[in-house]
Amino acid sequence: MADEKEVGNRVKGAIIGVIRGTGEIAQATIETVAETTQAAVKGAGATGAAVAGLAVGAVKGAIETVGDVGNQATETAADSVETAVASAAKVGGKVGSVTKGAVIGALRGSKEVGGEAMATVQQTASGAVAEASEIGSDITTAAVGAIEGAIEAAKDVGVSAEEAASAAATGAIEAAGKISETAARRVRRTVEGTIKGVKVVAKTAIGKE
Repeated sequence: MADEKEVGNRVKGAIIGVIRGTGEIAQATIETVAETTQAAVKGAGATGAAVAGLAVGAVKGAIETVGDVGNQATETAADSVETAVASAAKVGGKVGSVTKGAVIGALRGSKEVGGEAMATVQQTASGAVAEASEIGSDITTAAVGAIEGAIEAAKDVGVSAEEAASAAATGAIEAAGKISETAARRVRRTVEGTIKGVKVVAKTAIGKE
């Protein structure tokens, strides 16, 4: 059975060429991560918490890859502050894309093998925020990406968009709370409200003003 690290490596391998070889690749990245994650979850036959573990592995692998590529781009452009900043901004955008893709793939794979959808969403969002923090990327971008992915895939697995968005927001805020109270407040302010036409309400007291 595939484990979290193996799935992360599969996702890295699947997307690294896409990120390095293309310019505006947000949608391609989302689809690549979603398909790779879904295939890994289905292939492993994982259920329940194990699905969430594979999804976290996928999002970690994807975000690590984005960070690696971004660092190389920034080093190449070290003589230009403007170019370096632009590279960092692109990496931030890709973090949102890969997080979205991982949540979509995890949910679809979860449905195929009978996994618990909301636990999968919550843990994947939590892992995405933690990993974004590790590479120094914007945790709010990762959080929003997770929520967008949950909303998009909700109908595929027969849950409400509001319920899926709430689970993603809760996981993201709880992960941010482990970083700092300030981080939790930032993520909460960013995710609570309306995203993609869906009202998002987190089920945690962490990060409340």
